[in-house]
Amino acid sequence: MERSQKEAQVNELRSIFNSISAGVLVDYRGIEANQVVELRKKLNDASSTMKVIKNSLARIAAENTPIAELADQFTQTRALVYSDGDAVQQAKVLSEAAKSLDKLKILAGILVGDSKISILNSGEVEALSKLPSRDELIMKLLFLMQAPATQFVSTLNAVPAKFVRTLAAIRDSK
Repeated sequence: MERSQKEAQVNELRSIFNSISAGVLVDYRGIEANQVVELRKKLNDASSTMKVIKNSLARIAAENTPIAELADQFTQTRALVYSDGDAVQQAKVLSEAAKSLDKLKILAGILVGDSKISILNSGEVEALSKLPSRDELIMKLLFLMQAPATQFVSTLNAVPAKFVRTLAAIRDSK
């Protein structure tokens, strides 16, 4: 590979490292090509991307980026699964894949917030995969916000309804 190609790849990796909100480092050694293609399709459905990284170039690109703390793990056969969306959905797909593909190993993860970077071990990535997805959490929050209004309306409706039922009972008794 020529120097200009290496520089272009380092720049591409650096832009990825600077823009991710969630990433998981995996060891994919021994997985068949068709299984990797299937995994990539599942990850794309979860708005994530799997990129096989050249370790020496990734170490250079990681300098002064949020992923710099993972640079020491860029050894052997590594791929970075990254997303700028829902980290939970990405973790769920990888966790399911790791269960079905014995040779896929989740090594570490990273969550990047506005002012905080969290490095996760494989157990923490597994725990992240068991959390409800962002959409499920939004749905639960909306339900909780709607519940008091629903109860208030049903309470207001109870008095006239009881009055109508009482009148109906008097009418039926005559």
